[in-house]
Amino acid sequence: MNTVIERYTDMLLNKDFSDSMLLSPYEWKETDPSQIGEKKTLYGLCRHCMQGDCATLVHMEDGVVVKVEGRDDVPPNYGSLCPRGNSAIMSLYNPYRVKVPMVRTNPQKGLDVDPRWKEVSWDEALNIVAKELKKVRDEDPRGLVICEGWGERDTILRIPFRVAYGTPNEIGSHGPLCTVHYATGLIHGNFPVSIVDLEYCEYHITLGRSLGPNFATTGGTRKLTKALERGMKLICIDPRCSYEASKGEWIPVRPGTDYAFLLAMAHTMFYEIQTYDREFLINRTNSCYLIGSDGNYKRDEKLNKPLIWDFNTGSAVPFDTEGASPALEGSYPYHNEILHTAFTLVRDGFITYTPEWAESICTIPAETIRRIAHDFVSHARIGSTIEVDGFVFPFRPVSLNTERNVTNHKGGTYGDLTGKIINMLVGNIEVPGGCLGSGYRGALAIEPGDDGTMKPGYEAVPKEFHYPPDHIGLEEFFPNCHTTPHLAVNAILEPEKYYIDYEVKAWFSVGGNPIRMNAEPEKYVKAFQKIPFSVSIAYHMDEPAIMADVLLPEHSFLERLRVAPFYPQHQSISNEVSGLQMIQMRQPVPTLFNTMHVDDIFMELAERIGILYGEDGLNDCINHGEDWIIKDHGLNLKDPYKLDLNTRYTLTELFDRQIRSWKFGDGTGFEELNKAGYKAYWQPKKNFYLYYYYPGNQTKHEFYFQHLKNTGDTLKKNLRANGITFPGVQDENEIFDLYKPIPYWVKNSESNAPSEYDLWAINWKTPYFSSDVGNVVGNPWLAELYKADPFEAVICINTETAKKKALKDGDPVTVSSRYGSIDGIVRTSELFHPDTLGISGGYGGGNKHGNPLNRKGPNFNALISTEIHTLDPVSAGQEMAPKVKIVKRKGKKQ
Repeated sequence: MNTVIERYTDMLLNKDFSDSMLLSPYEWKETDPSQIGEKKTLYGLCRHCMQGDCATLVHMEDGVVVKVEGRDDVPPNYGSLCPRGNSAIMSLYNPYRVKVPMVRTNPQKGLDVDPRWKEVSWDEALNIVAKELKKVRDEDPRGLVICEGWGERDTILRIPFRVAYGTPNEIGSHGPLCTVHYATGLIHGNFPVSIVDLEYCEYHITLGRSLGPNFATTGGTRKLTKALERGMKLICIDPRCSYEASKGEWIPVRPGTDYAFLLAMAHTMFYEIQTYDREFLINRTNSCYLIGSDGNYKRDEKLNKPLIWDFNTGSAVPFDTEGASPALEGSYPYHNEILHTAFTLVRDGFITYTPEWAESICTIPAETIRRIAHDFVSHARIGSTIEVDGFVFPFRPVSLNTERNVTNHKGGTYGDLTGKIINMLVGNIEVPGGCLGSGYRGALAIEPGDDGTMKPGYEAVPKEFHYPPDHIGLEEFFPNCHTTPHLAVNAILEPEKYYIDYEVKAWFSVGGNPIRMNAEPEKYVKAFQKIPFSVSIAYHMDEPAIMADVLLPEHSFLERLRVAPFYPQHQSISNEVSGLQMIQMRQPVPTLFNTMHVDDIFMELAERIGILYGEDGLNDCINHGEDWIIKDHGLNLKDPYKLDLNTRYTLTELFDRQIRSWKFGDGTGFEELNKAGYKAYWQPKKNFYLYYYYPGNQTKHEFYFQHLKNTGDTLKKNLRANGITFPGVQDENEIFDLYKPIPYWVKNSESNAPSEYDLWAINWKTPYFSSDVGNVVGNPWLAELYKADPFEAVICINTETAKKKALKDGDPVTVSSRYGSIDGIVRTSELFHPDTLGISGGYGGGNKHGNPLNRKGPNFNALISTEIHTLDPVSAGQEMAPKVKIVKRKGKKQ
């Protein structure tokens, strides 16, 4: 134990902090005498990234964790473990953890203000919080905002607690910089993103995302390695030459302009190659639907079904007319109107977006765009099939996937949807080798609705409109948004501007940190100062913790009991995990401090507030689980394992009922899982491909985005019905123009920046910082690594660009956008596009009582904005490539 303590002390403690009781590394609980001389190994489940599914072995000696390693007999990591997972020891023995319940005695609040904490008992802390939250609930439950984030993804009770409490206001701190969900929800009925099938793919294009290596997910890295070894071609379109780009072909692109490339690639496929999967377009999309002059489906007057043009009868007939021969292209008379097929209108929409046009914007040469488009189509093997488990699928071994650096701009949703059009042109949606959703596998994902097109899923389903708005995150105005702390902070500070008719009186932090992980941190500080009461379930002294009135200390993830179903992985898929159905568990190590499991905290608060028992109480909300978020992340209890509404259950009892309710159906529960650490069965591989559930023409994907148009039309109608305009923008047409059913070129909000802002800043996740779970940036083992990495915590700039600006390696500089500025040290490299400034990870920030490592490095988020006019109107995603200027500042070269 002393070795661990001394290493942490040497690297972290500093005389300005050492007198704080929070920072003393010697306040460990006494080791249980029975553990002296004992060696044992616990089954673990890593939580040091958003994926959070790597099976581990946690080795202990004398009651001390001495090693964390991958478990080699369990998917998906099969023994491998990234540096973050190996460093979990240092998250457990972190001296900057919050070790005891505390209340604030200094009413003044600020990041560098001493709260003058007073240590209290758990009873006292919980009673204070319950009293305040009950008072808010009795007045108006909307007055409570629960802020969740990657810092706490082990809870199973947060959402049922929120529902039982009655507030609609759950805000995720992590989402607005990664709004990648709408197009996948619309086209795949899935969440969170679309992925590539690396088992069969032969040609993959990736824009703004990682398949695993860029931020060290072990399973993703291994699957990509195998695909490359068998000959898959990888095309990385990125402003920086990443780890993955070095393994394929790197196509440098000017930041914020990927969408222009996508438009030009689609143009080339429409107008130059003209080789499509016509069978897919006719049978599996709405391409044949006839569109009226109002931009909507033209419908049969009696059946209200969308019409197609039938060559057999020479007339317009309902889309599902048996024996019809649909027209994919063309214009046709109907009564006194000329109708166009959806395919014709979409193709016409791309006519001006030539590769030469795109080259002037994104800097990718026109001939490169054409080459990539031709290669993509030729590798698609249009017309070929493959047999998987006795079922014959279309075989389309190509995929194109986008991520946050494409979607997080004004027009970013259109960029993502254009990528879907490119994929649909070759028919590779939800078939082997192609573009797949990474979430739910089953018939419900692509179940057709009345119009024949599959029902949208997840965030493609518009949220309900209320006026005045219920949601402090303004979801009424952004019905397809992900998470909206950037909108909530504006509404808290200026409620009248956003039609909010109630006051936020309590803020409840549960792993979320918008101050550090979002734009304009000082704005969030002002919001915290305005809110009367704040409580934080705190692992360490982060920014929401130091702003809180009460701290409820939680276990480190190694100390948390956890049972978790396995979800398909975010980066890619292969036969290593396709068809895998699994439930895993984490056996907790002994707790070090006076902390509590997050779900025990929720249970205690629910009972003290009076929302645990009875109808609509916490138990009842756990039983119901109709809300898709609860269904996906809750217990999914089935009879006879649903909860008695008037009984308090332990966490072990809840997990036991979850396990018994799950798909195994063998009657085993927690005790049996505890012996093995995991339980798995394998469905047939064919079940993973959604085409299997509705083959042929039994369901259709939207090629013409009627659903997007409907959402915009409904939103405008709701605003007009209430006599209001869209808040926070001068011209609301900027909003509604981006709900059109056909993508078109949209300049992002940074295109109008003054000429002095002549570079574009970019940010990326890293092997040391995929997400700040367990305060990885403050982890000293990881610090040893990222300090040795020349591209971490610095300002990266192209070598030739640096010469033009008289900058050299080690020069101290200031980088400024229109929204903020940061200081840093220059690192020159040819691995960056000439128009790019690169800033990795999530460094910088910090507070008076936090880990000093958290203050190191430039904070990219200080360069971006929370203002509505900079966002993508559909997803509410924040601009992630701000225009910036760089100047050398006085100081010694480093």
